[in-house]
Amino acid sequence: MVSSVERRLATSVAEARSPFTGTSQIQDWGASWWEYQIEMAVTQGANARRLSAFFTALGGLRGRFLFPDPSIEVPIAVGNPYVTEAQSARTSTLQTAGWGIGLRAGDFFQLGSDTTTRLYQLTEDVTALGSEATLAFVPPLRTAVQFGVPIGLDAPSALLRLTAPVPTVIARADQHRFTISAREAL
Repeated sequence: MVSSVERRLATSVAEARSPFTGTSQIQDWGASWWEYQIEMAVTQGANARRLSAFFTALGGLRGRFLFPDPSIEVPIAVGNPYVTEAQSARTSTLQTAGWGIGLRAGDFFQLGSDTTTRLYQLTEDVTALGSEATLAFVPPLRTAVQFGVPIGLDAPSALLRLTAPVPTVIARADQHRFTISAREAL
């Protein structure tokens, strides 16, 4: 069980500031990804050992895992949305259909499954016209999306890779605490 989550969208934007005039030049390379700091709740006994084995089996940077972010609220009665128009990589909008009610800016959705899973956050409210709607989101698409791809709303997940070994703090009474640092596996 997760006790706290820190989620942030990292971007490949750099600043070059002149030491003489103080002016800045911003360089935006267009890439972005999710980074997480996850604190697990105190775990004991067999459950703690299973969790420890899971993190150990990832082999540090080698392994990947799906993380259904528990801080993301799952919308109710939104229909069965899907992509209605193929989109190329690096775009930040999708044409969709199959909506019951709309989503709000800040809501999350998922495209893909297993090793192709990507997590996205809406930047604008979604207003369905009939059952069709345009989604505006971050980060931009990493790969092209084809017609008919379902939009995952049930338990949006991020495909993560550890950025550091997972420390295990073991206290009295077999109490284990885990802290996970990870970023989106791209």
